[in-house]
Order: sequence, then structure tokens, then C-alpha cells
Amino acid sequence: MEFNAKKEERKAYFRYFRVWFILFAIAAVAFLVVLATHKGNVEITRQNTVAPSQRVYDYAEVLSNEEENALTKLIAECERRAKCDIILVTINEKMGKDDRTWTYNMVNRADDFYDENQFGYNEPFGDGALFLDNWYKDEEGSQQGAWLSTSGKMEWIIGESEENTVWEAFDEGLQDSAAKGYEKAIRQIARLGERGMKKELEPFPWYVVWVLPLIVSLIYALVNMKQAPGVDTTDSLTYVAGRKPHLIRREDQFLRKSVSKVKIETESSSGGSRSSGGGSYGHHTSSSGHSHGGGGHRR
Repeated sequence: MEFNAKKEERKAYFRYFRVWFILFAIAAVAFLVVLATHKGNVEITRQNTVAPSQRVYDYAEVLSNEEENALTKLIAECERRAKCDIILVTINEKMGKDDRTWTYNMVNRADDFYDENQFGYNEPFGDGALFLDNWYKDEEGSQQGAWLSTSGKMEWIIGESEENTVWEAFDEGLQDSAAKGYEKAIRQIARLGERGMKKELEPFPWYVVWVLPLIVSLIYALVNMKQAPGVDTTDSLTYVAGRKPHLIRREDQFLRKSVSKVKIETESSSGGSRSSGGGSYGHHTSSSGHSHGGGGHRR
């Protein structure tokens, strides 16, 4: 009898805390799954063997040999950290006086240069960013400005706000020299790529998977320990006279309807269009059929 009593007590105990035990088991399993799939510091090597090794194309000749070599070394270091190709191209070409023409020519020049050389850290046309800077200026005005073309993971990591951080870094360095401006822009691009890579490797903090279920389980257990089981003393007919329900029939008669149509103006229906001459260009397809992102910055 004593053995059966203890056995019944254990059964009652497990029944009372069964939800807590179930949640704890789920948390433990989730933790083990995250631990098993946690990538940590995985070394990702460059897979693309098709693209050229050159990273600095100074067609505008605004850099000295020393500056070009220093930027090449910097890009190699940044690529290893960010796991993406980073290309710098300077030109001195007519890109258009008005903003719309300038934007159209700059985005095509940058995207086509990237695609023609099949850049990409993980594969051709893959992860990378190309910084195109135009130095053209004549008596009719300046067509100077830069364009950032992104591809692969960098297309999704770098949005409008991230582009602005690149332009801010570039403008700050450009006050000293072109090389300093490129250096700061390259470092910022690499920081964005590195930050995006870390988020990709750790999409969800492991401690949240472990701690959150435990907190919920503990709260549930404490609340249920303080609550005593209640007894129902009423039913659905307790307060009904004679304990018999009375049904009241109600009807609504639909006599007529009148429908009016009102056109709601939106950006598309009112003729709105995307602004040009700099700013974020958004996701688009290049002339060679590859996906790109990016934006421009005139000066």
C-alpha cells in the first residue's frame, strides 16, 4: 500500500507539472539543434576563378602608382573579411548633363563592367560591389559623381540607408584626396558586407532559443502553483426565468442599395515616378540579364 501511495504521488506530481516538463524538453531540443548547426567562425574561401584579379581600374588617372597599390592591398584585406568582391573604377567620360541621363548611363556603365568581367566572390555574377567614380567636367558644367553597383548578397545587404553611409565616408575622405575618399568608401563597404555575413551565419541568437522557453515555463509553473482548482456553480440557464430559454426573432429587410464609386489617388495613378540623379536605384536587371542593386551620388 505504501509503495502504491508513493507511486500515485509521483504520477500526480508529473501530471501537475507536465506542461513545464514539456516546455523544458522543447527548449533542450531547440538548444541542441542550434548548437549542432551553429556555424561559428566559418572560413569561406573565394570560389570564383573566372574573374580577373585586378581590383583597381584608374582610367581617369587620378591615383598615383603608390596610391593604386595601397588600395589594391586594402581591397584584398577587405574582401577576405567581407567575403565579397570589391572593385574600384574611375572614369572621365560624358555621362549626361541632366540627372535622368546621368543616372541611366552610370548604372549601365557600372553594371555592365561588373557583368562583363564576371566578378563575384562566391561565383561569377555573385557577391560583390563595384564603386564607379566619374571625373568628367567641362565648361558647361560638372558630370562628376559616383555610382555603387551591388550584386549577390551585397544587393540585399546594402539598401538606401547603407548607401548613404558609403557616400558620407567617401565625401569625408574626398576632402583630403581622391585616394582617401576611395579608402574610406571601401572600408565602409567591407564593414557592411562583414556585418551582413555575421547576420547570415547567426540568423537567431542561440541564447534566445534557450532562455525564452525557460522563462515562459517558469512563469506558467508559478502561476499554476498558486491557483486552486475551481468548481462550476452556474450553468447557461442559472439566471433564466423558469430555466427555459426564450427565443426572440429579429429580421432586417433590405429595401434598396445605392453604390457610389470614388477613385483613390495613389503614387502610381497620379503619375508619380522615381526620382533620378542620385539616390537609391533599387533592385533591377542589367542589360546582360543579371540582378543588381545600388545607387548614385552626384557632386
